[in-house]
Amino acid sequence: MVPQDRPALRSIPIPKDRRYQPRHVGYSALKRFTVRELLSYGLLFFALAALLVTIYSLLPWLIKQVPAFVVGGELSGWGQVVYGVLAAILGFTVVAVAALILILMLRKYLALVQNRYGPLHYGPAGAFQTVADAIKLLVKEDFTPGKADRLVFTLAPLIVFVSALLLLTVIPFAPGWVLADTSVGLLIIIAAGTIGAYGVLLAGWSSDNKFGLLGGLRATAQLISYEIPLALSLLTVAVWVGSLNLSAIVEAQRMWWTALPLVISLLVYLIASLAEIKMVPFDLPEAESELVAGFNTEYSGMRFGFFFVAEFGELFLLPAIAVTLFFGGYHQPLAGWWDFAEVLRGWGGFGEFLANLYGLFWFLLKTALLSWLVMWLRATLPRFRDDQLMELCWKVLIPLSLVGLVVAVVLRLVFK
Repeated sequence: MVPQDRPALRSIPIPKDRRYQPRHVGYSALKRFTVRELLSYGLLFFALAALLVTIYSLLPWLIKQVPAFVVGGELSGWGQVVYGVLAAILGFTVVAVAALILILMLRKYLALVQNRYGPLHYGPAGAFQTVADAIKLLVKEDFTPGKADRLVFTLAPLIVFVSALLLLTVIPFAPGWVLADTSVGLLIIIAAGTIGAYGVLLAGWSSDNKFGLLGGLRATAQLISYEIPLALSLLTVAVWVGSLNLSAIVEAQRMWWTALPLVISLLVYLIASLAEIKMVPFDLPEAESELVAGFNTEYSGMRFGFFFVAEFGELFLLPAIAVTLFFGGYHQPLAGWWDFAEVLRGWGGFGEFLANLYGLFWFLLKTALLSWLVMWLRATLPRFRDDQLMELCWKVLIPLSLVGLVVAVVLRLVFK
């Protein structure tokens, strides 16, 4: 109904269609899936894949072009140092880009589930909205409370981010494409999760805010509790395969994925990993209705951004670990019977690179499907109460993880 004292409004056509939205920089909400949109989203995923290829293939090749960094065709000590520094910088970028993509995908998926639009205006279909948000955080005022412990307050978000970055170093994205191919990769994953719990607790305590302190204590109780079933599910895979090395675990799954015999441990890992990334229904540390924002209430600017990037970076990394441990990693399904990657390797030197690209494709595809599963749960389930969350861990997941460990021991004794 147009107000009687504003007759000018009568000349403005107001559509009754609920899908109507004002046009902005040429975008129309009536055109949902255009070629430009697909190209924009594809560009973001291509950027992630290109960064991984740069770290594991292009960067070592470039460093080997410097004679001082090469000894006997391999990187010298200084060459390895240079590669390590540059790879760490690019690894930071990989986690950040993965986080930006998953933030956008989550916002779009929640909008789809809730029958609304989500990001619209920055880039085709809002494809560059998270990039604009990141720029906003970079230029935003970085505020520190007057009574906060400044040193700890500053270090806490860095500790949380480093814990996520450590996960990236042990994940094999393709044969030989791993930063730290260590014999104790599974233990590094467990240790990295523990470091993240420390960072969250220090953030809540150092900010001198009651909501932050409660959020930090909740997070500590949750993360330490769920580390137990998570660690047990990881050790189950080590028992079944007979190795703590992630590359060896992937190679052991050329024919059959460990998700088949170790389905109990897989379910425990998926549930516990949701608690590790503090995603619904395990978002008690950040419950807005009770704690304003939880342990990061007093954070602003890029220090808040580190928390945010680490959380959504783990939304990529923890499914990536699940793919590595339970779904064959970079191998295609049933690679033990016939593997197209072996065909590519038969083409010579460049064929080896193409085979690694083929493996990276399968790895990212499996990881994307598991990340979507997390988003689906995020859009579907309600938040648990604190007592329900703890009871689920101590009364259900820990006993289940022990059952899964016993099953792995029995199956190894019988079949291996």
